[in-house]
Amino acid sequence: EPYKVQPAAGHIGDCYSLNMTCKVNGTQVSAGNFASMHWTFAEIIERVSYGVQLYPGDIIGSGTVGTGCFLELNGTARIADPNHKDQWLNLGDEIELEITALGKLSNSIVLYHS
Repeated sequence: EPYKVQPAAGHIGDCYSLNMTCKVNGTQVSAGNFASMHWTFAEIIERVSYGVQLYPGDIIGSGTVGTGCFLELNGTARIADPNHKDQWLNLGDEIELEITALGKLSNSIVLYHS
């Protein structure tokens, strides 16, 4: 509740000011704020439920925070610097995702084979 803010003009639903960061091997590669989402989750659920039945356990993806994927980060960096060396996740990389008041999720890239 202390993080609740008004949604952008013309939007409905709950909106929260929560800082989000992503680090790879201890280096921050992305940062944003949950409040900057264009659509609220109320609006996303309204849209995805149009003409279909949603059930408990259904997963609804909202995409990444702005600057939240390497495709976007690399593309923007190449525009600013044609000599930019693209960054991608590699075997052994440690990834940390952290969101204000929710916590931190840490994982590493491992090779999985059955």
